[in-house]
Amino acid sequence: MRYDAAIIGSGPGGYAAAIRIGQHGRKVILIEKDKIGGECLNYGCIPSKALIELANSIHYLKEMPGANPSFNLNLKEWQVWKWSMINRLTSGVETLCRSYGVEIVKGTGVIIDEHHLSVNDATFEFENLIVATGSSPVKINGIENPLYNREILDLQEIPGRLVVIGGGYIGIELGMAFSKLGSQVTVVEMLDKILTGAEPELVRPVERKLKELNVRILTSNKVRKVTRDGEYSVELENGEILKADQVLLTVGRRPNVTGFGLEKLNLQMDGPFIKTDSHMRTSLPNVYAIGDVAGQPMLAHKAYYDADIASDNICGIDSVVDYRAMPFVIYTDPEVAYTGKKSVSESSFPTAANGRSLTMNNAVGSIHIYADSKGIVTGGAVVAPHASELISEISLAVESGLMAMDIGLTIHPHPTVSEGVKEAAEMIYGKPLHFKPRN
Repeated sequence: MRYDAAIIGSGPGGYAAAIRIGQHGRKVILIEKDKIGGECLNYGCIPSKALIELANSIHYLKEMPGANPSFNLNLKEWQVWKWSMINRLTSGVETLCRSYGVEIVKGTGVIIDEHHLSVNDATFEFENLIVATGSSPVKINGIENPLYNREILDLQEIPGRLVVIGGGYIGIELGMAFSKLGSQVTVVEMLDKILTGAEPELVRPVERKLKELNVRILTSNKVRKVTRDGEYSVELENGEILKADQVLLTVGRRPNVTGFGLEKLNLQMDGPFIKTDSHMRTSLPNVYAIGDVAGQPMLAHKAYYDADIASDNICGIDSVVDYRAMPFVIYTDPEVAYTGKKSVSESSFPTAANGRSLTMNNAVGSIHIYADSKGIVTGGAVVAPHASELISEISLAVESGLMAMDIGLTIHPHPTVSEGVKEAAEMIYGKPLHFKPRN
């Protein structure tokens, strides 16, 4: 049988592409060497947010005025729940794929040439190939038995002392979560600041919360070596030695481009990534690459989007990428989210003036709208409770070329944090209701 498309990797990009192509009635084979759903669903996005939700729920009650709760946290029981939840999601994805006629093959796919691959000694022929192999954590020599995202999310007990190497979004998210769960956390970052991808004004509320949680942040520091003899000893270049029960290494991720015969295609590369055009095609016209393996940003929702573009083109629909409205989210406390780009106008509405934020005892942050000289929204940012849920409204405005006034004239329910988006938009044309900007 000749398949219209073969897909290597069943993460967000891979399974989404399989479903999309299947929706067009095409024959698809989806190959996965581990678990359906890939890194995101099994070992990354979903379990990490479940852990963060656990930590935030406990911390929320501890911080609520008038509450005096006590907790007996059983992480082993939580792990059982976590995996049952993940298995429910992965089985749902697998059922969806099969409902659209997608053939799922478990095993390592190895490319033979641009129209053939093998899995478990069986050979499959295809018209188009999608490489959706994702990424893996960067590993550093000289660090003895550190934890990566998979291992730390499978811990059976909370570590008393946790050293996090890397102050990017993964390190700060998980470091903050474990601090709320009772760990003494130290973050070591080689650069002079944490969360370098976000604007400093967006990071400052997070830094204040980290300080409140007694998370120690050591910027402009490098790790010389890590040894383990019962406990970990983390030696810094300045000579300081940190003692820890666990060490989490989060210094970036690299695309998975080896171990499945990719070199046989002799594709053009863009650094460590597979080079693609605006249709997600590689240097071979019938071979596509999507998600982490195709370049930054390494985000699951970027992989979903890439899958839509590649699937359309495979099915004869001319589609090109447009990342202008790509949202970025950092699941800290407060959450940070941003999209688009800055322009000539920028508003900043404080969440301290938002009633719903105050009722949640979490009003340290701000909501920003960026607009051009005509008032067209070019981007925005949210530092607030549920920023991850609010940023899509601003992304929609960027994607659709809406005016700030379009957001301002839209009725938002009260009381909600989303009213802050409306008021930030109103500030662009000088008419916020609950805040008077300084002249």
